[in-house]
Amino acid sequence: MRSAELQWKIEPWGKPRGTKPVMTLRIPHSAFRILGALWRLNLAEELQYRANFAASVLGTLFWIGTALLTLALFFGHTTRLGGWDYWEVVVLLGVFNALTGVVEAVLRPGIGRLAAEVRSGSLDLVLAKPVDAQGFVSFRRLDIWRLADIPLGLGLAGYALARLGRVPSVAQLAAFAVALVAAAVVVYTIWVVLMSLAFWFVSVENLSVLFDAVYEGARYPVSAYPTALRFVFVYLIPIAWTTTIPASALTGRLGPGIALAAAAVAGLAFALARLVWRMALKRYTGASG
Repeated sequence: MRSAELQWKIEPWGKPRGTKPVMTLRIPHSAFRILGALWRLNLAEELQYRANFAASVLGTLFWIGTALLTLALFFGHTTRLGGWDYWEVVVLLGVFNALTGVVEAVLRPGIGRLAAEVRSGSLDLVLAKPVDAQGFVSFRRLDIWRLADIPLGLGLAGYALARLGRVPSVAQLAAFAVALVAAAVVVYTIWVVLMSLAFWFVSVENLSVLFDAVYEGARYPVSAYPTALRFVFVYLIPIAWTTTIPASALTGRLGPGIALAAAAVAGLAFALARLVWRMALKRYTGASG
């Protein structure tokens, strides 16, 4: 037994010591290598249930159909929603669906489990790993089937643009791409801030429901809301930057320069997420209490 223990003992630099090992264990020093290894395992697990892909696509198509039906009923009584016509709102709806794919494929499977881990103390196992805890918690799992929501959402936006008869310029497409990445960062920040509340309010059961309630407001143009809510959605809970701004860049309602503002907002949002996470970790006492 003693020789077996020596065979598995690991030096800090990943070199085994003791007797000549039968097997060696190397600790990867790159966070990307660790995440890559986790995602490969996750992929192998998910591929055992390939019927989930069809179920995911059908579910997304059903959601898109019901959302379009709701818009059709609304626009049956008016021609504009916050200054946007029907197909412009459909472009926004496509962006919303693409970001929903990011949430459901990446964020909810990973950081969505944080509240339960804080409550049970199992977050200790995460903090003991030789990686950045925030990055590991955020991106450790991947629901690959929900990634289909991203091309479906972008496809819906492209179809709506075709119905509008608009062909975005290269500058508009570049601005949209930057704004969409910035939107993903903003959505990530909202998730981190809300999930970090578990460090202060451990009894909170399902913080993801709170995110869903907040994010639902991004389904419509921010201009459709009253002035007070518009201020909240732009400056305090910036969901306007998740759908309205990227859709506006794609449809030409805003110039390509909006990409710089979106990138700045994303940078500030990420810094806020990092700050809140560090403050939250100081509140964590672990399984020992």
